[in-house]
Amino acid sequence: MAENAKTADITAIASPIAGLAESERRVLSYAAAMGLEFDWSVLKTAIEMEEEPLAESLERLVHLGTLKELNWGDSYAFVRVVALARTYSEISSSRVRVIHKRIAEAYEKLHPDPTPDIIPEMGRHFYLGGVHEKSLLYNRYAAMLAKGAFSPDVAIHYLERAREDIAALPGDHRVEGADVLREIGEQYRAMGDYARADEFYGESLKELPEEEVTMRALLLLSRSDAVRVSDKLGLARQYCEEAIQLLEKLGHRKGLALAHRSLARTAYKEEQFEVGKKEIEATLALLDPEKDAEEVARCYIEFGNVLAAMNGPEYYDKALEYFHKAIQALEPLHDYQEIARAHNSIGVTIMVAHPREGLMELIEARKYAEMCKDRRFIGWALFNSVEPLLALGEEAEASRNNAEARRILSKLDDQLGLQQIALNEGMLAQHRKAYEESEKAYTDSMKIAENLGYHTATAEVLLHLAKLYVDWGRTDEAIKVLSRISEMGKDIVDPSLVPALEELRERLGV
Repeated sequence: MAENAKTADITAIASPIAGLAESERRVLSYAAAMGLEFDWSVLKTAIEMEEEPLAESLERLVHLGTLKELNWGDSYAFVRVVALARTYSEISSSRVRVIHKRIAEAYEKLHPDPTPDIIPEMGRHFYLGGVHEKSLLYNRYAAMLAKGAFSPDVAIHYLERAREDIAALPGDHRVEGADVLREIGEQYRAMGDYARADEFYGESLKELPEEEVTMRALLLLSRSDAVRVSDKLGLARQYCEEAIQLLEKLGHRKGLALAHRSLARTAYKEEQFEVGKKEIEATLALLDPEKDAEEVARCYIEFGNVLAAMNGPEYYDKALEYFHKAIQALEPLHDYQEIARAHNSIGVTIMVAHPREGLMELIEARKYAEMCKDRRFIGWALFNSVEPLLALGEEAEASRNNAEARRILSKLDDQLGLQQIALNEGMLAQHRKAYEESEKAYTDSMKIAENLGYHTATAEVLLHLAKLYVDWGRTDEAIKVLSRISEMGKDIVDPSLVPALEELRERLGV
């Protein structure tokens, strides 16, 4: 509806170029191709008019109210966006390409060593001008700049142009095409959209020639990481093992290190913590502490998570030491995504015993996730904040954070995140004494955990369900739930939850 209204606005106004002299029509066409605001020197170089006639044409367009002068004549702008749109729509397709090509060449002539603000413009005009080789060059450069500025969505825009350029170029460009697809996948991963990332990694592998073994192995590791986050753990392990076979033949130590770290993360999700610990140790043995400082720091986060999960509160201090070592090493490297992960791990580790301090760590995790635009970690920091907020009596904020986390993670289809959000919904409803609503939320959470095969998460939901039945006065059902937890085995329960479980058993005399 809004789009139709906008189109009607554009077509309803009188043509800005109707009745103009040929010189003004030409100036306005070039101006429309340059955008809402445009630089005098670029216009002059592109249009190849003498300075005085060009100035006179611009002056007449200003008097007509179509353009306005900025910066004492160094630049100009359209007074109305619809005038720009109408002017541009009236230029033929073939002439549009010529105009954009000449504008791009003007930028190149005026800026032989282009600055970061100029490069995206050069990429845009070469792209619209159909100069594919130069469009590819400048759009890939612009994507790199956007990535460095933590703007993955902008980087994807430039990389999609690069895809079109590669398809239009003659000859075999499969390796570069695969690399562009891989980079698009990386940008989706940076935003926390691992399902989309995996799609592009898969496309990249299809495009990649068989002889490109190193890149194939590294793409398999990227796929492993992506599908692991989507809880496809068997597939994650399969991709990793395929990568290891290739990397062992190449003797690629760093690649093998990344493969073992990926296996460590998969083992952690599979709740095989001892296996995860051994894989991290294998990773560190393959890394050079100086050359691979960033990867070593990331391993510290894995070590901290494994220590906390395997051993419980008595090992928390050691786990926290690893998390803080990771942050200290990663901050100078601006690895905001991993810093967010470390702060999230600290928050989760300490929030039961120290809810206020845990909440502050989760706020830091969200801050760093927002800095690198990682939507998944923003969602995780939000839902993890619910428990400490409830402990601090901030029920309204806890509800808001959980609802926002659901909005974010539903779009990413993050099943483990949604399982935790449903668990939080149960806690929030229980806090309000809305027992039936709470029971339903816990049941929904448990179904997701069971479908994913996460026994520790299932046991956690059962513990909350038992507490609910006690509050509700349904003691017999609470005892049945505790019996089910016992049947699962004592090693299934997260060590941090053991004291609460034992307290409930003692209270019920079971």
